[in-house]
Amino acid sequence: MPGTYLQAFIKNGRHFFVTEIKIYKDGMIDCWGFVDFEGFQEKIRSGWVRTRLPEGARVSMMESLNFTATDVKAGVEEVEFVKQVADEILSLNKKPTSAHFCGEALRQYKQDPTESNRERLRTAYEAVPKHMRLFLGDMDSKDWEYKRILDEKNSD
Repeated sequence: MPGTYLQAFIKNGRHFFVTEIKIYKDGMIDCWGFVDFEGFQEKIRSGWVRTRLPEGARVSMMESLNFTATDVKAGVEEVEFVKQVADEILSLNKKPTSAHFCGEALRQYKQDPTESNRERLRTAYEAVPKHMRLFLGDMDSKDWEYKRILDEKNSD
């Protein structure tokens, strides 16, 4: 059962535990217990799985490191993390991810720059997790081309 993982926090009681959220090809996700994708979304909604810490959170990392989080900078939003987990499952199954569909929408827009194709591109772009959008272009341009097109005024 090949898989991958992403790091997040499990909120158990008053403590946040740094952990690996293990994602498997069959769509099962281990977040201190196996759940399917819908169950994972419920774990996010309930606050069991977190990607961000509140100021003053008690954090445990492994069994020997405990600390209080101060000067917390927001991490990945949970809704964006869910998108990333969905993409990981697709990738494990060698299926196109949101980034692939976004690239296809960009190519289609460039061939036929209509407002409807721009809206398809916007929908595809928004489906890509925010923190992964920088990887849509090359290292220098990042997602600049997408932003430029999506920010243009109606040209039709």
